Amino acid sequence: MPTIKPIKLVDPWIILGEDDPIATPPTVAVDVKCFSKGIHLLGEEDDALATFCDPLGYSWMLSIDFLMSIGPDSLDEALQSLGGPGTVIPFEFAYTNDPASASNPHWTGKVRLTAYPIVDAQINEPTEFTMEMDVIGDILRDDGTIVLNQAGEAVTREDDSVAA
Repeated sequence: MPTIKPIKLVDPWIILGEDDPIATPPTVAVDVKCFSKGIHLLGEEDDALATFCDPLGYSWMLSIDFLMSIGPDSLDEALQSLGGPGTVIPFEFAYTNDPASASNPHWTGKVRLTAYPIVDAQINEPTEFTMEMDVIGDILRDDGTIVLNQAGEAVTREDDSVAA
Protein backbone atom coordinates (compact mmCIF):
# COMPACT_ATOMS: atom_id res chain seq x y z
CA MET A 1 0.00 0.00 0.00
CA PRO A 2 1.44 3.40 -0.95
CA THR A 3 2.25 5.88 1.77
CA ILE A 4 -0.25 8.71 1.83
CA LYS A 5 1.35 12.11 2.10
CA PRO A 6 -0.67 15.01 3.51
CA ILE A 7 -0.81 18.17 1.46
CA LYS A 8 1.50 20.89 2.74
CA LEU A 9 1.30 24.20 0.93
CA VAL A 10 4.75 25.72 0.53
CA ASP A 11 4.69 27.12 -3.02
CA PRO A 12 1.04 27.45 -4.09
CA TRP A 13 -0.23 29.05 -7.30
CA ILE A 14 -2.77 31.73 -6.31
CA ILE A 15 -3.81 34.04 -9.15
CA LEU A 16 -6.55 36.68 -9.02
CA GLY A 17 -7.72 38.52 -12.13
CA GLU A 18 -6.63 38.11 -15.73
CA ASP A 19 -4.47 39.86 -18.28
CA ASP A 20 -6.78 41.90 -20.53
CA PRO A 21 -5.10 44.94 -22.14
CA ILE A 22 -8.28 45.72 -24.11
CA ALA A 23 -10.51 46.11 -21.02
CA THR A 24 -11.38 49.59 -19.77
CA PRO A 25 -9.37 50.07 -17.65
CA PRO A 26 -6.86 47.36 -18.67
CA THR A 27 -6.55 44.51 -16.15
CA VAL A 28 -3.72 42.22 -15.13
CA ALA A 29 -3.47 38.83 -13.45
CA VAL A 30 -2.00 39.16 -9.96
CA ASP A 31 -0.01 36.43 -8.23
CA VAL A 32 -0.93 36.98 -4.56
CA LYS A 33 1.17 34.11 -3.15
CA CYS A 34 3.77 36.40 -1.55
CA PHE A 35 1.09 38.52 0.15
CA SER A 36 -0.81 35.55 1.59
CA LYS A 37 -0.35 33.06 4.38
CA GLY A 38 -3.44 30.92 3.95
CA ILE A 39 -6.02 29.95 1.34
CA HIS A 40 -9.40 28.28 1.83
CA LEU A 41 -11.75 27.12 -0.95
CA LEU A 42 -14.80 25.86 0.92
CA GLY A 43 -18.28 24.68 0.05
CA GLU A 44 -21.17 25.15 2.44
CA GLU A 45 -24.79 24.10 2.48
CA ASP A 46 -26.94 27.11 1.63
CA ASP A 47 -30.72 26.77 2.03
CA ALA A 48 -31.23 29.90 -0.07
CA LEU A 49 -29.75 28.00 -3.05
CA ALA A 50 -31.72 24.78 -2.46
CA THR A 51 -33.95 23.46 -5.26
CA PHE A 52 -35.96 20.26 -5.66
CA CYS A 53 -33.06 18.88 -7.73
CA ASP A 54 -30.44 20.01 -5.20
CA PRO A 55 -32.23 20.08 -1.82
CA LEU A 56 -29.07 20.94 0.12
CA GLY A 57 -27.93 23.76 -2.14
CA TYR A 58 -24.27 24.72 -2.04
CA SER A 59 -22.37 27.95 -2.12
CA TRP A 60 -18.62 28.26 -2.40
CA MET A 61 -16.27 30.74 -0.76
CA LEU A 62 -12.66 31.55 -1.57
CA SER A 63 -10.90 33.03 1.46
CA ILE A 64 -7.32 34.24 1.43
CA ASP A 65 -5.42 35.30 4.57
CA PHE A 66 -3.39 38.39 3.67
CA LEU A 67 -0.66 40.54 5.20
CA MET A 68 -1.27 44.14 4.12
CA SER A 69 1.44 46.21 2.43
CA ILE A 70 1.36 49.68 0.88
CA GLY A 71 3.48 51.27 -1.85
CA PRO A 72 4.94 50.09 -5.14
CA ASP A 73 4.55 46.33 -5.73
CA SER A 74 2.35 46.06 -2.62
CA LEU A 75 -0.81 44.13 -1.85
CA ASP A 76 -2.72 47.42 -1.82
CA GLU A 77 -1.51 48.19 -5.36
CA ALA A 78 -2.31 44.64 -6.52
CA LEU A 79 -5.86 44.75 -5.12
CA GLN A 80 -6.45 48.23 -6.58
CA SER A 81 -5.49 46.90 -10.02
CA LEU A 82 -8.24 44.25 -9.78
CA GLY A 83 -11.09 46.72 -9.26
CA GLY A 84 -13.11 47.71 -6.25
CA PRO A 85 -15.51 45.81 -4.04
CA GLY A 86 -18.18 44.04 -6.07
CA THR A 87 -15.93 43.46 -9.09
CA VAL A 88 -16.16 39.88 -10.39
CA ILE A 89 -12.75 38.48 -11.35
CA PRO A 90 -11.36 35.07 -12.30
CA PHE A 91 -9.17 33.07 -9.93
CA GLU A 92 -6.88 30.07 -10.25
CA PHE A 93 -5.45 27.93 -7.47
CA ALA A 94 -3.08 24.94 -7.49
CA TYR A 95 -0.79 23.35 -4.92
CA THR A 96 2.20 24.39 -7.06
CA ASN A 97 2.70 26.40 -10.26
CA ASP A 98 3.45 23.18 -12.16
CA PRO A 99 1.09 22.25 -15.02
CA ALA A 100 -2.26 20.70 -14.12
CA SER A 101 -2.01 16.97 -13.43
CA ALA A 102 -3.59 14.28 -11.28
CA SER A 103 -1.19 15.18 -8.45
CA ASN A 104 -1.50 18.95 -8.99
CA PRO A 105 -5.03 19.80 -10.12
CA HIS A 106 -5.85 23.43 -10.87
CA TRP A 107 -9.13 24.95 -9.67
CA THR A 108 -10.57 27.95 -11.52
CA GLY A 109 -13.67 30.07 -11.26
CA LYS A 110 -14.87 33.60 -10.64
CA VAL A 111 -15.17 35.48 -7.36
CA ARG A 112 -16.65 38.78 -6.24
CA LEU A 113 -14.11 41.07 -4.55
CA THR A 114 -14.93 42.44 -1.12
CA ALA A 115 -13.73 45.52 0.73
CA TYR A 116 -10.46 45.18 2.62
CA PRO A 117 -8.98 47.14 5.54
CA ILE A 118 -6.38 49.80 4.96
CA VAL A 119 -5.11 49.28 8.50
CA ASP A 120 -6.25 47.04 11.37
CA ALA A 121 -3.33 46.61 13.78
CA GLN A 122 -1.85 47.51 17.12
CA ILE A 123 1.61 48.96 17.74
CA ASN A 124 4.37 46.86 16.14
CA GLU A 125 1.85 44.46 14.59
CA PRO A 126 1.18 43.83 10.90
CA THR A 127 -2.25 44.39 9.40
CA GLU A 128 -3.59 40.90 8.76
CA PHE A 129 -7.00 40.19 7.28
CA THR A 130 -8.97 37.49 5.54
CA MET A 131 -10.67 38.41 2.29
CA GLU A 132 -13.77 36.23 1.93
CA MET A 133 -15.00 36.20 -1.68
CA ASP A 134 -18.19 34.50 -2.91
CA VAL A 135 -17.61 32.17 -5.84
CA ILE A 136 -19.87 33.09 -8.76
CA GLY A 137 -20.89 30.05 -10.83
CA ASP A 138 -19.01 26.77 -11.05
CA ILE A 139 -15.57 25.90 -9.80
CA LEU A 140 -13.71 23.92 -12.45
CA ARG A 141 -11.13 21.22 -11.63
CA ASP A 142 -8.46 20.62 -14.28
CA ASP A 143 -6.29 17.52 -13.75
CA GLY A 144 -4.41 17.93 -17.02
CA THR A 145 -6.60 15.48 -18.94
CA ILE A 146 -10.17 16.65 -18.36
CA VAL A 147 -11.90 19.64 -16.81
CA LEU A 148 -14.86 18.88 -14.53
CA ASN A 149 -17.45 21.18 -12.99
CA GLN A 150 -18.84 20.60 -9.48
CA ALA A 151 -21.49 18.21 -10.85
CA GLY A 152 -18.72 16.03 -12.29
CA GLU A 153 -19.61 16.95 -15.89
CA ALA A 154 -16.82 17.37 -18.44
CA VAL A 155 -16.62 20.96 -19.68
CA THR A 156 -14.65 22.65 -22.41
CA ARG A 157 -11.75 24.87 -21.38
CA GLU A 158 -12.72 27.69 -23.74
CA ASP A 159 -16.19 28.56 -22.48
CA ASP A 160 -16.86 26.32 -19.46
CA SER A 161 -19.92 24.85 -21.20
CA VAL A 162 -20.81 21.21 -20.68
CA ALA A 163 -19.03 19.08 -23.29
CA ALA A 164 -21.19 16.87 -25.51
